[in-house]
This record gives sequence, C-alpha cells and structure tokens, in this order.
Amino acid sequence: MNLFTWLFLGHLVGDWVLQNDWMAQNKQSALLNLSCAIHCAIYTLTLTITLWFSRSIPYTSVQISLFFALTFLSHYLIDATNAAAGWSRLFQQSNSIFVRIVVDQTFHLVIIVALIEFLLV
Repeated sequence: MNLFTWLFLGHLVGDWVLQNDWMAQNKQSALLNLSCAIHCAIYTLTLTITLWFSRSIPYTSVQISLFFALTFLSHYLIDATNAAAGWSRLFQQSNSIFVRIVVDQTFHLVIIVALIEFLLV
C-alpha cells in the first residue's frame, strides 16, 4: 500500500471508529475544550502509528515531530471551529449534515495530502 492509503485508513479509524458520542457532540462547544483535545490526540496518535506501519521511507525525528504537531493542530482547528459549517455559510451551500460531513472530511484529506507532499516525501 502507498503512504496515502495507509494514512487514509488511519484517518478513518481515528476520526470515525475511535471517536465516541461524547467527543462528537462536545468538540465544538468552545474553542478550547477537553473533548476536542482528546479526540485530536487519539486521531493524531492513530495517524502517527499508521505512518510508522507504512514504513515507506525512514523519517527523521524532526519529520515525525512536525507531522504529529501539524496533524494535531490542523485537526483541532477544523473540528473545534466547525470549519465545515463556516465553509457552507461562506459559499451558501446546504447546511445539511451530509454536506458538512463531506466538507469536513475533504478538509482533513487535503491536510493529509499536504503533509505527505510537503513534509514526508
């Protein structure tokens, strides 16, 4: 499997399988909140472990540290600020839950692609 496939699987596990109802319902309650921090920590650890399993190339400690920090920060900002709803309002899209989920997932996948292209290869 290539690196994107590994990280995509890690994304699915971290953002869907390991996120419980408490995290999902409370992660947007305030900019600084425990549920979002816990969700993002679990997500980041999942992606970092997945990166290790991919073993595509040996990464430096700087690359791993930056990957960890940028993954956590970007995921936190997207989730805590409800960036998908803001995007939908800005572009006058439907406010349906389906559209918000697709926009949210697109944001996360764009971050993963950017991390691969600009940090990991």
